[in-house]
Amino acid sequence: MTGSAIDIPGYEGRAVRLDEGCVFRVIDVEGCQIADMFTLSAADIGEYFSPALTRQVIFRLTPRPGDILYSNRRRPMLTFLHDTSPGHHDMAFAPCDPGFYVALGADDSHPNCRDNFYRAMSALDRSMEPPPDPFNLFQNTVPGSDGDFEVGQTLSKAGNYVEFRAEMDVVVVVTACSVDLPVEGIEPICGKSTPLRIQVV
Repeated sequence: MTGSAIDIPGYEGRAVRLDEGCVFRVIDVEGCQIADMFTLSAADIGEYFSPALTRQVIFRLTPRPGDILYSNRRRPMLTFLHDTSPGHHDMAFAPCDPGFYVALGADDSHPNCRDNFYRAMSALDRSMEPPPDPFNLFQNTVPGSDGDFEVGQTLSKAGNYVEFRAEMDVVVVVTACSVDLPVEGIEPICGKSTPLRIQVV
């Protein structure tokens, strides 16, 4: 599988099974695009990436290169190897869902990461309800001094990527976030969902 690539159109998601030891990149193809990355054990999808437990172990809000991403069973799932982006990522937000867009003034048929997770998993004949929480790559939301989140536009540029190594056999689902409406007056993905790529290196 080395050298293979999976292209993810804007507003969609894709899933891939990766063996232990596999190194892969999530690439922002055009720039300014959030990637919701879900990670599950290929052997048992009841084991999945836990942002809360990862924060407890690494003792920071989001991982950086050299850190390990842990499962809900406190086992290493991924090692964060490299980051060519400005380094703004998020582990606080759940995947966007229909209700999120209704609150922003759209209807409940708006594309969203929750539904895209379901579709991507079904392509591998897997299902899970509800989705686990993702690692939101390139998402520029940080807590302010008052504890409120400050929403910023995504700062990644075309071709920026993050690189990981699988520490167990995993299923990785990546969705191109669909938040094309302003949030607190900011357009997090510049008004349009654009492509991502999973590259096995």
